[in-house]
Amino acid sequence: MIEVKSVNINTFRDDTKYNILYDLSLDIIEGEILGVAGESGSGKSVFARYLLGLNDSNLILNGGELIIDNDMIVSVDDYKRIRGRTVSMIFQDAASALNPTFTIGSQLIDTIMLHNPLMNRKDARIKAISCLREVEIDYPEDRLDSCPHQLSGGMSQRVMIALALATEPKYLIADESTTALDKLIERQILDLLLKLNKDRKLTIIFISHDLSILESICDRVAILYAGELMEIVDKDDMRSSKFSHPYTRALRDCVPNITRETLASTFRLKTITGQIQQNDSAMEGRCIFTDRCTKTTNECVKSKPKFNGKFKCFNPIKIDEKI
Repeated sequence: MIEVKSVNINTFRDDTKYNILYDLSLDIIEGEILGVAGESGSGKSVFARYLLGLNDSNLILNGGELIIDNDMIVSVDDYKRIRGRTVSMIFQDAASALNPTFTIGSQLIDTIMLHNPLMNRKDARIKAISCLREVEIDYPEDRLDSCPHQLSGGMSQRVMIALALATEPKYLIADESTTALDKLIERQILDLLLKLNKDRKLTIIFISHDLSILESICDRVAILYAGELMEIVDKDDMRSSKFSHPYTRALRDCVPNITRETLASTFRLKTITGQIQQNDSAMEGRCIFTDRCTKTTNECVKSKPKFNGKFKCFNPIKIDEKI
């Protein structure tokens, strides 16, 4: 498994320290699909890039441990050893992630040969075709000669998945990988990831702000807010909207329930009042969600709740409670 223990990532601006990830501990179990949800600015992508050692230099790791398959990941060499080989990533914008000056085949074959130095180019080409076929791209032999600009958005995303799979990783990170796709293609990509999870026993960390997507494919969902882990929800509770943290409930309420009745009438999309709080030193002695929460008490502004293994809240939502 992947074990993240008490990780803190900070940045500094005008001599003020901001917590991008704060005391984050999370286990990722082999073979599961773990969702990571939260608003923009909640630390989802920083967390994903931390797992691969890809964060910008202005983000400073300040304590914590990363353990992958019982190996402590500390140094640049440690990250180089696991990057691609053990953990791969599908980036958010597939069109930008692919090099526009090289063909799909060139990029796939070079990636395969980089991770398999003893493999010749002919065998790498055969494997590249196999990877494209696995992600359900038609006429894979012909697609090797295509350039990225000749592919649709859905096709580009499949190529990115093929690139990630070409190194035979054990863990796959999908960072907002369906955001720019229409609903039909999005569903096809989600079904493909489910198939890879089942057939390859591939562990997937799926990052999204859309809880409706996560509840359809994930075994568990970790909810982040301003760099802090608010709650972990299993798939049954997610699908039945049984949440403990008010932020998770508020996020779920923002997903519109489209029915014939709502389409025939005027209705407002729900939002969370206010905006995501900057997590600076002033927030280290109070609940970070206090200013936007409907269940805030004096205790919430005087001390920070501890994560109890399931959620972090002084006033969790009770079963069938409406807030």
